[in-house]
This record gives sequence, C-alpha cells and structure tokens, in this order.
Amino acid sequence: MKKLFIISIIAIAALSGSCKKFLDEKQVSNLTQDYYNTEEGLNSLINGLYIYARIKHEWDGSGVRLTQAETDAYMTANNTFATMTAARYGSNISTIAGNTNSYIGASNSTFAPMGAYPHINNCNIALEVIDNLKPGKFASDENYRRTRRAEILFLRAWAYYLISNQLGDVPMSLTAKREDNGIYHYPKVKLEEIYKQIIADMREAYATLPVNVQDRGRVSKLAAGHFLAKLYLNRAQAANFNNSGEQHLKMLYKGNVSTDLDSCIIIATEVIDAAGGVAGLAPDYWTLFDPKVAETTPHKEVLWAAQFDVNTSLHARFGNRSVNYHIGNYTDATGVARSMAYGRPFGTFKATDFGYDIFADKVNDSRYYKTFQYEYIGNANTSFTWSPAAAAWWNANKPAGEPAVTAGSRRVVPGRRAMIYLENQMTEALDSTMVMSQPYQFVVRWIRSAATGRLYYRLNYNQNSLGLNTGAPAPYLSVKKYIDPLRGGSAEESNFDSEQGTRDAILMRLGETYLIRAEAYGRKGMYADALADINVLRQRAAYKNGENRPSVLVEWEPKANTLAAAERVAPYPAAGTSYNAIRATDNHFTPGTPQALAEHYIPTVSSKQDMFIHFIYNEKTREMLAEGTLWEDLHNAGILYERTIYLNQMASPLTGLWPVAYNTVNGNGQNGNGKGQMRKEFTFRPWPSDYLQLLTDEAGNPLDADAMQAYQNPGY
Repeated sequence: MKKLFIISIIAIAALSGSCKKFLDEKQVSNLTQDYYNTEEGLNSLINGLYIYARIKHEWDGSGVRLTQAETDAYMTANNTFATMTAARYGSNISTIAGNTNSYIGASNSTFAPMGAYPHINNCNIALEVIDNLKPGKFASDENYRRTRRAEILFLRAWAYYLISNQLGDVPMSLTAKREDNGIYHYPKVKLEEIYKQIIADMREAYATLPVNVQDRGRVSKLAAGHFLAKLYLNRAQAANFNNSGEQHLKMLYKGNVSTDLDSCIIIATEVIDAAGGVAGLAPDYWTLFDPKVAETTPHKEVLWAAQFDVNTSLHARFGNRSVNYHIGNYTDATGVARSMAYGRPFGTFKATDFGYDIFADKVNDSRYYKTFQYEYIGNANTSFTWSPAAAAWWNANKPAGEPAVTAGSRRVVPGRRAMIYLENQMTEALDSTMVMSQPYQFVVRWIRSAATGRLYYRLNYNQNSLGLNTGAPAPYLSVKKYIDPLRGGSAEESNFDSEQGTRDAILMRLGETYLIRAEAYGRKGMYADALADINVLRQRAAYKNGENRPSVLVEWEPKANTLAAAERVAPYPAAGTSYNAIRATDNHFTPGTPQALAEHYIPTVSSKQDMFIHFIYNEKTREMLAEGTLWEDLHNAGILYERTIYLNQMASPLTGLWPVAYNTVNGNGQNGNGKGQMRKEFTFRPWPSDYLQLLTDEAGNPLDADAMQAYQNPGY
C-alpha cells in the first residue's frame, strides 16, 4: 500500500500499421523517467493510459461488482452479497471496501496498480511533459499536441468520474508525483470542485478531439461530447440536494448551474447529429452484442469501448472478465454441457424479478429476448429422465408429430431444446403437471399445483426451490450481452476453462446519448421532445416486418395470443412493425393510466414529473441492462436507495411488498418479504481500512482514530 499513489509505469508501444488494436502491453522494469520525456516515450505513456478504460471489466471485484449490483434491476446471485449484509457492505473492512481499495489503486506484487490514482498520476505526468517539454512532434505540430492533450484530459476526467461515483468527495491531484517522500496527505475535495475541473477538462477535450479516429478504442469528439453531456446532466440532477435533509443526497451535490440542462441538450444534440442521427444507431439491437459482429465490425453506434483482443498476450492481466459473470448454471441435469457458445456458468450476477418485469411488453419489444439467453439446446450425453407420471402426461397431451416417450429414458435429446425460461406473473401461473412434463427443463417463475391449486414460486423439474434466499440461485434467465465464443483466444472447446475474455466492452453508445438528452428534456418539462428521443429507440426495439419472433415467445408468453394468426405460425414472422404496440406516450408517466401501472412505479412517486424521472430509468433498464451504467446512473440521480428497497426483494428490508407463494422454505423463500439490509449510506462506498491507515498529515504523521473516522464516509 505504500505506493498507492506513486507511479508504477507500464510501457505501451503502438502496433505499427494496426487500426484494430493500438495497445500492445508489456511491463518494462528498466525504463527511467527520462524515457517519457521523448516523443516515443510520451506516446507510449499516453497509449498506456487507455488501460484504465478496462477498469469496469478487467477483474471481478473492482470492476463488475461495484458498477452492476445491487440495484433495482440487477443483483448478485450470492445471497450474502444480494442481501447486502454488513459483512459484505457495511464497514471499512468489508468485501466491498476491499473492492474499493482495488478501484482506488491497491498495490500488486506482479502487475502495476490499475486503479484510479496510479492512472491519474500517469495522466499528470503526461500533461506536464506535453505542456512543458513538448518533445519532437509535440513541439512541431500544435494540432497533434492539442489532440493528444485532449485524450489525456478525457482519461483523467473519466477516472475522477468513476471514483467519485463510488466515494463522493475524493482527493484531487492535478500535479505529478514522481517519488515516495513518505507523506501521504490526501485531503478530500468537494464533489462540486471535482465537477468544475472535469467539466472544464471535458469542454477542452470536446472542442479539440476529432470526430473520427483511426485507432479503434481512442476517444473521439463524439465520446467526449457524450461524456460531457452526462456530466452536465449529473450536476443538474443533484442541483437541489445541497439543502436536503438526507445526508446521502446532500453528498451528491455537485453545484447548481442554471444552464446545465440546456448545455446537456445542446452537446447531446451535436453528438447525435454528428453521429448521423437515427442512421447512427444499429438497426438491430442485437447487432451491438452479437459476437459474430461486435468484435470484428462493431457498429458506429459504439462511441467508445474498452479494447481487448483475441491475442490474449496483449491483455497484460485478465482480459475481459465480464464475459464470465452474467451466466447462470445451465448444466444442472439439463442435457446441456458447458459450451463456449453459452459461456462459463459462474452464476455471479442476475436480473431481479423487476429486471425481467420492466420489459412490460415482451411480445412486441424485441430487447427482452435479445437481452436474455432464453433457450438452450441439448449437447450432452446425459440428462434427467422421464418419470412415469411425466411420460404418461406427455404421451397423452403431446403435440401432433412429436414422438411418444417411455419412463426411465433420457428426456433431452441432443440437438433439440433442453431448457427454456418464462418470467410470468402469479396471475399467469402455469399448470404444474404440464410444466414438469415437457421434453426439456421448463424454468417458470409461477406454477399452480395440479393437485392442490397451491401457487409455487421458482421450482425446477425435481420440485426444488430456486431463487430468493434458499441457497439455490441457479439456473436463472441470464443476460447474453457478454457471450464470448472466442474466450481464451479461439473457439476451441479446450479453452472452456479460460476466463480471458477477448471481446471489447462497450462504455458509451449513441443509444445512451438519446436517453441522456431525453432525461434533460423531461427534467425541463419538455415531454414531447423527451418522448421523441425515447421512441427513436423503441422503433429500433420493435419487431420489424418479416422478422421472426422466438418460438419460446410465441408458444409460452401469456400475451402471445394478441398476435395475428399468421404470426403464430412457424417461423413466426412479424406482420408489419410492432412499434405502435410499444410507442411511448405521456400516458406512461401520467398517474392512474394503465400504461403507468405497467411501469411498476414505487409508492414514493406520485407526480407526473417524478414519474417521468422514474420512467426514463425504466427505459434505461430496458435499453442498457447489465451494460455497467445503471448503478452509477441511479446513484447520481439520487434514486438508487428508494428503487432498490421497493423493487429488489433480495436487498430490501421492507415487508409485504411481494406476492406470497406456498413454498416459503422456512421463511427464506417467497413469503412476500424483503430479505436484505440495504441502507441509505450504502449508496456510497466505505473508504477501505488499508487506505485510511496509509494516510498521514502534512508532516507525515499517521492519522489518529478520530481523524480517520472524520475522513470516512457517513455510516461506516
């Protein structure tokens, strides 16, 4: 820890002639500071700053866990994390504090620290060299120098943004530190001052950077504008929190500038227009995540992505670890073996029930079935077998043309459906015998006992309870946005155990820019303009004429009977666009309307303006679930706590808000009560004990217990 803020340099050499990946990483131990005073060395240092773009995705604890869960719509599958126990969240020695320690920049015996402050110090070194020494081309070509300087400012601002999202007021250093003098005096700076600095830096970056860049992964004017618009929006969101009686809201205050919403709209509009407007969006939502497309020819909708590569030697550490953490266990007696096509079933993160339910129209909004891995095909030599009762039911009720079965034979046939998911409501419960007698595992949220009429929540084929605090969180309907069939460097099944993801990770995209502008419009009461932006994305989300709906949707979704007869015949082509069915109107945030009721608004929300704010975050969930932005967005909007306690049953301490099933599993199952310990202070992270013990006063004396407690965030 003694070198927490001291630079630990990784030299990065540009790959000559490569536009695909310009980062070729190798740790170099024999370089001196003088190397970075040369043109080559400074370029290497600037390229190396892009490693920090991977912070959300390169390793579990410091990346994904801090930016994905726990929210209203996404949670950790592990019960002690999902319920937000004090052991995981509530102290400066908790697991979350340890994750935050890595996020800040903990020491590492093998690799250079990857956290915020080592990166920020590298940025400051680069700025000092580029401003004062101007080696080589940096002196002869002012446009070149200013462009590279803008990249540095962007990447430093990005670090301050991410770390202040986690901790609030944080130290802010704008000068380089090149040696360890034993003094670790790092007073916190108010969030208002941090935002003044990073907005100023991003204004310069936005004014300077080119619209188009040669090297994939470099920041462009469009990425800078997207980020700047979001900073303006974040400051506007908290403009009235300075006088709040709620400490966790007061801590979000970033200043009160009356023009922020207008600035957000202006900058977002410039980005959208420069990106081509609607033509800048991928025409098909799945195009953004399809591994056959996203890595080789990513759509221009992606404004900035963290770079990873099929050549895993370029990663220096772990690769894109996010590809491993969103997939439930699909191998439990299902007839499906682990496969590169389906990913490693770690079962780490999953959607909450609200995360599934907020897709209010699963029949017409294609984002639901393009977000989740709803079906698995058998590929194993074994599976669970037909019981006599299940075989008898199937033989008596099977569709025409399906073969009869015998008790004791394997139920799943290779090459055919092995498992599907249905997220239905209690009022839509399916008959238990029918569910348990299919030639595949049918994972249904609600079933009704054929014998007793009792309602059961999340049973699998052998009638074991799944979900909630029962100790059996898998299998579950998984997000498929990160599936990586080239994990480990190739499609060979022998790579299955590799955790080295090769896919680039989207950090900013134009679809989000539309939603940023829509929120700014709505906060100004300009609902028609906000709806126009939202409906641009809904037009993309609609099934298009001739596009085939998934068979699972047509066969099992409760509202599939609203489809035209021709749309219910294989291969289930859409007859025209489904846009009219999902077009957003102000009814969606007008109290008392059927559309508003379908949005699951929490009890503390009643006015049209408040409903709009929550509607835009519902829409962000539908558009961007599991993309690493929703925790930060809810946090900055000041609605993370309320939405989590009312909508995430596992994290919530509230009672009586959820339906009650017969299988309460000694009170741990679905008894209608929250299972969690979410508190307001958990919307900010604790300062880690290791960090606090490192700090000194200006003379180098360690902080005493009172000073460390004063530094610590409230509630820890």
